[in-house]
Amino acid sequence: MTRRYARCSRRSAAGLTLVEAACGMALLGSLLVGIILAGARLARQQGRAERRIEAAGIADALLAGWWANRDEFPRADAGDIPGRDGWRWRTQVVVRDETSALDAEVVALEVFAPQGAPEDAAAIRVEILLPKEEREGQGRDGPDGGASRENGETR
Repeated sequence: MTRRYARCSRRSAAGLTLVEAACGMALLGSLLVGIILAGARLARQQGRAERRIEAAGIADALLAGWWANRDEFPRADAGDIPGRDGWRWRTQVVVRDETSALDAEVVALEVFAPQGAPEDAAAIRVEILLPKEEREGQGRDGPDGGASRENGETR
């Protein structure tokens, strides 16, 4: 009788039970789901990085063209990127107290990806320090061209 019990025990030890097989499949399934989610996240991150690289190239080309004539640098303007469907740019003056002492202003250039892109925010933003733009009827030093100061002295 002892012999029969030992033989039966050996046979059940060699195989897997249904519970062990189900646990193994659940473990492998959760591992597979984790790999798929990580792959999807990587694909989104790679697409975002490629759009930012393209936006940096566009911003570089725009700045190179505008830098040739800084007096005509667009300070509060927007437009489409020629030859790039859906890509847009916008410039705006950023008010900063620190720049008034330098007689300068900060102009922000933002480049936007096409509408179908996942992000609505700018793909890239570059801030440029430029000399203050002379307004009509006003020289660099004020409406009187810098002839007088607050305390009445002349230059």
